[in-house]
Amino acid sequence: MFGLAVGAVLIGLGLAGIRYAPAIVEAQHRQGMTPYGDGPIEDDDRVSVTKAVGAVVAVAGLLVLASSAGVL
Repeated sequence: MFGLAVGAVLIGLGLAGIRYAPAIVEAQHRQGMTPYGDGPIEDDDRVSVTKAVGAVVAVAGLLVLASSAGVL
């Protein structure tokens, strides 16, 4: 039961990260969060990476959910 809840939460967080990636990047700019690299990173690249991380979290949630349900 705990695995089902964790999987559902991870899926929700992943989908929210995909949906709100541009808003997340904008909030990072407002808060003054900058990357550690030498050169600036374009906003399009930051949005793409944020969406990719959201997708990975959502897939991990699906795997946890499937494992907990006994499918895997």
